[in-house]
Amino acid sequence: MSEFHFKRLEKYKVGGTRDKMELKVPLPHSPSGKVYRWCPNVDCTPRLFLLGDAQIPEKLDISQLKRTPGTQGTTCPYCGMDADDDEFNYLGDIKAIQKYIEWAASRDVNDYFVKMAKDFNRSQPRGGLISIKMDIKPDYSQEPRAWREDLIRNLACNICGRKYGVYAIALFCPDCGGKNLHVHFEREIELILQQIDLAEQVAETNNSELSYRILGNAHEDVVTVFETYQKVFYRYMIKKIFPKDQSEKMIDKGAIGNRFQNLDKAKDLYKKLSLDPFSVLTLEELDLMKLNIEKRHVIGHNLSLADEAYADTMSREKPGTTVEILAEEISEFAETVKKIIMELEQLM
Repeated sequence: MSEFHFKRLEKYKVGGTRDKMELKVPLPHSPSGKVYRWCPNVDCTPRLFLLGDAQIPEKLDISQLKRTPGTQGTTCPYCGMDADDDEFNYLGDIKAIQKYIEWAASRDVNDYFVKMAKDFNRSQPRGGLISIKMDIKPDYSQEPRAWREDLIRNLACNICGRKYGVYAIALFCPDCGGKNLHVHFEREIELILQQIDLAEQVAETNNSELSYRILGNAHEDVVTVFETYQKVFYRYMIKKIFPKDQSEKMIDKGAIGNRFQNLDKAKDLYKKLSLDPFSVLTLEELDLMKLNIEKRHVIGHNLSLADEAYADTMSREKPGTTVEILAEEISEFAETVKKIIMELEQLM
């Protein structure tokens, strides 16, 4: 079999000999060209993220980098763990590559014996008393292909330009390790502004009730984002500062609940970290935050009808009347929340 070659596998040969090849088989890619990565930290949730292409900007702010983009090392965007690239290999990818190598080797061997049988049969004399024929059953099995899907949240690091995908929110860029919390919040604002645009388009069709509902959803989303981003930051910081047996109790559902929907209760939690991210707001902005958080409860739980508790705030509406939702107020509310998110990122 001196003329035998593993033709399919030799495409991925990067070293070694013909009999003992060193291969570099590409990982399965998602439709957008990203590869799966899996955080080696067993306590991390949800662990899975995707890495795409790098588009390093001309002016790279090295002060924000944890490592040079494109070099050895990966940072988990969820828990911040740093490790070698190989530590983040997705087990399913390893199995997929093994399965491909097995298939390719088997097909190459089968193709060789099929050709050998054809050559042998052609070499046999015709019309003799004895006829010999070699019969090899061809292998028509399809190449195994691993399906990898993109996650909903796909963006690029504002520092190094690396594209990546996560579940809704993350803290760090997996490539350069830079802080990326505000990058995700910017995407949230984009989606909220799109809802506002949609509400205005619907209003032009004289469907004011539907337009109002869409604006209400946009307003609720600002509060939901505000609460969720605080929770993610708080859990990260608690795990970072306190030992595991203590931190698990501090971040369980009962210990946090919906406290980040209330500024005073949120401040009490931040005291455990000796932090006050609300200090960046003016008194006027704090009042705006409180009013909008109260308004969210009315919109989400009372069909937008003002109740006595809401009427006791700075609101203009009387109990039983519909609260006013204005596009410019939602935008202003989102920009105020952004100041908090930027401060949280600086405190990480």
